[in-house]
Amino acid sequence: MVSIHTNHRLLLILPLSLYLVLVGLCAVWPAIVMQNNEALVERPPEDPLVERGRELYGRGYNCVSCHTQQIRGDERLASVVDGERFVPVLQADARFGRESASRAEEYAHQDPPFMGTQRTGPDLSAVGKRLPDAQWHYWHLYNPQSVSPDSLMPPHRFLFTTEEPSKDEIFDYDEVLNIDGLGVPGPKLWATPDAKALVEYLISLKREYLEQEGLAR
Repeated sequence: MVSIHTNHRLLLILPLSLYLVLVGLCAVWPAIVMQNNEALVERPPEDPLVERGRELYGRGYNCVSCHTQQIRGDERLASVVDGERFVPVLQADARFGRESASRAEEYAHQDPPFMGTQRTGPDLSAVGKRLPDAQWHYWHLYNPQSVSPDSLMPPHRFLFTTEEPSKDEIFDYDEVLNIDGLGVPGPKLWATPDAKALVEYLISLKREYLEQEGLAR
């Protein structure tokens, strides 16, 4: 009788085989599935300002540490609709303006995907549809509690200036309107190019290209 405890060849082959199987199941197969999913979704048109805002959101200001872009589904209420499995939104996430749970296709072509892990702030996967007004986002960035009294978000006043930009810079800045109540130490407030890019990225999060492909609800 062959014993794994005394057969050196088995001691090498069995763990190595198990390792290769696990690599295939946990890494190779999911990667193949994701590549197939990406093929179903057309890459959205690139906008340099939005791409700059995405970079600031992820690596610049680390917004991903407090915000998710991942709507959880309630698997207990899953059903099949027209031959397709449908998972409704978990009740705790219903307030984020989504009718269905996030799917793998939503993260196609994203490098890296900003799914997030902490829900300190609200989910932002469809914030552009829920809050499409750039001025609202400027107010929120400058003084979060002015538009959301219960917000835990710290002010991002470094993204703004009270000094009017020069004629050469004017198109890179946005004037913030209706600033009464924001606590601005001056008569005017301007969103800097970074603030403008960040807000453009947030407004772009509408999932419209997924809806056009019939992959989102």
